[in-house]
Amino acid sequence: MWIISRVFGESRWTRAIFCAIVFQALLAIAFEAVIFAFHNNEINTINSLTLTQTEASEMNTAFANARSLLVYFILFMLAQIFTVILVVDAIYQRNTIQLIALVAFELGMSAYSIIQFHQSSTLISDDQETNNVALKYLVNAYQQSKWAEITQICVMLVSTMIFVFLAYKLYLEFGWHIYKKIGADLAMRDRYKMYQIFMMLLKFDFFFFLGFSVQYLALLIVAWWPDASSNGSKPEIVRELIEHIILSCVLSVTMLCSAYWGLRREKKIHMYIFLLLCAASMGYYIYMLVQIASDPARFLGSKVFLTFFLCVDMVLILASVPIAIICLRNFNLGLMNHISHATASATSAHSMAPLGVEKSNSSRRWSIE
Repeated sequence: MWIISRVFGESRWTRAIFCAIVFQALLAIAFEAVIFAFHNNEINTINSLTLTQTEASEMNTAFANARSLLVYFILFMLAQIFTVILVVDAIYQRNTIQLIALVAFELGMSAYSIIQFHQSSTLISDDQETNNVALKYLVNAYQQSKWAEITQICVMLVSTMIFVFLAYKLYLEFGWHIYKKIGADLAMRDRYKMYQIFMMLLKFDFFFFLGFSVQYLALLIVAWWPDASSNGSKPEIVRELIEHIILSCVLSVTMLCSAYWGLRREKKIHMYIFLLLCAASMGYYIYMLVQIASDPARFLGSKVFLTFFLCVDMVLILASVPIAIICLRNFNLGLMNHISHATASATSAHSMAPLGVEKSNSSRRWSIE
């Protein structure tokens, strides 16, 4: 496959950054799985205990936070896979803007590994002297997984520093390819730049929109369902479950698919649908923020992360809408013909030339500065 040839055959920096991000993902997922296993085992043990009303009340906050953390452990592992995919895509597209976005994403994941350790360590910090059996299980989970969480922080910090260095080298290399090969008028180059920026935003929209949807669904089912069963509010949870699936999951998938096909096919109606659904999504996210702020006890253990994802989602919408409008205005101005021609030329060149050999100027490709 010529995608593989571009990743492994074009330069040592593309090979280095690919190997580095895959190695990081494997290590991070392995340690996160260990952390998840320790916490999940202790939570299952606590669920099997018969607690007095006093004991249950005493551990309410800590247990709510512990159950919620399981969802974010899984999201962190999914984020590692998402990063590998985006790195391969950035190499394939020679997209310098996506490289910059990936550096920011890597820094965010490193920060999360530290936040994760802090939240795990503070689950039981105020209750170390308690005789509550359930809280002792949470203490045990933290003590057993502490080494893995510290190692995870080290892995992410070192990996991020390496990734920043390699991304910088790759940025310079992509810039050199652009200088040698772009050879196009400035107006068309600017149109393609907006195209690439919008495609990059859609990829991050996908992760954060569905990330919020999945974590809220998981919290409804995993974290809040047991409480609903005990206090008789299960029908309320079912109603929220249906509303969320319709208003968030289905809405997000429809919105992103509409934007992608609208951009690729230059279909204005698809872009109008995207803009309309962006407005609907913004309204839903604002509604969810109000819900979280007005009933903090209900969102115990997940308030901070839900709020963070909602804020990121709203920022992404605010960034995506104006770029979408610019791309919409660029429809039918010849951009798709140039992209198709450049892609076909690049494919032909890769199929005929050996790995690592520079292609001729006839196989001109498009990229962004």
